Amino acid sequence: MSSLTPTKMAKILIVDDEMTSIEAMRCLLEVNVDVKSTGTGLSALAMLKEESFDLILLDIDLPDISGFDICRKIKEDKSTKNIPIFFISGYKDLIFEMQAYDAGAADYLCKPVNLIRLLMRINVNLNIKLPIPKLG
Repeated sequence: MSSLTPTKMAKILIVDDEMTSIEAMRCLLEVNVDVKSTGTGLSALAMLKEESFDLILLDIDLPDISGFDICRKIKEDKSTKNIPIFFISGYKDLIFEMQAYDAGAADYLCKPVNLIRLLMRINVNLNIKLPIPKLG
């Protein structure tokens, strides 16, 4: 469970090699959340050694290492094992979602990500209230 307070913003790491995906999520989140991003798995693992995050948004296909492998490494490390990981993937087949949960994912969303759905799931997982745009 998150230890966020009114004075401590949630800190989210986005790991995706598609700049358009990063920018869409960053634009939505950065007003209310501290957002960091990287395009490779190895740099994400290095960032996790330097600073703490409340949630990770992780792509499966990265140029250096599979998102599944990164997720397993994060879950094997006692200092990072409790960070919720959401896979954000272009793969819609159930087998990929199953592999994500087997690796330790907290959630799985398909690209293109419905940004309102993403906000709702972040709110639930971090027990916070990010503003959600009204529909219609």
